Amino acid sequence: MRYPLAMRLIHWFTAIMFIPMLAGGYFWLRTMASSDPFKLDALMYHMAIGVFLVTLTLIRLVVRLRVAHPENTGLALWVHRALYACVFLMPVSGFTMVFSARLNDIVFARNGAPLPEDMSMITGHFWHGATALTLTVLIALHIAGAFKDRVTIRRMI
Repeated sequence: MRYPLAMRLIHWFTAIMFIPMLAGGYFWLRTMASSDPFKLDALMYHMAIGVFLVTLTLIRLVVRLRVAHPENTGLALWVHRALYACVFLMPVSGFTMVFSARLNDIVFARNGAPLPEDMSMITGHFWHGATALTLTVLIALHIAGAFKDRVTIRRMI
């Protein structure tokens, strides 16, 4: 049994988007100085795409609950559950950062206020990074599991 087309399309689109979001957050945003004029634009795109991805994941979860699909068992079941949990924890920690540091006013409204000098001191920053690291490990497990079980790959193409 193959996964429904809607689930497959959302899966591959979010997969294509999540990897650069995680890499960009770690290798680009994290290393960029708060005074860098490009950081506002980078944060704007990162935040907007993050909201879009969690919205797609919610849609995928609704589709998953409403249509027949192959069931996961064993480690695959737990990796999928952990993936969904992390995908929802990312925006929770992200929104915690946004609202505690008023980043929405700084980044989207461009109110002229400077970004916090040390972004790592913002409430939620640690959990955003820890969830990103956990999500990266889970994605690696997910990919390894898919390659180990060729049936899964055929179900998702």
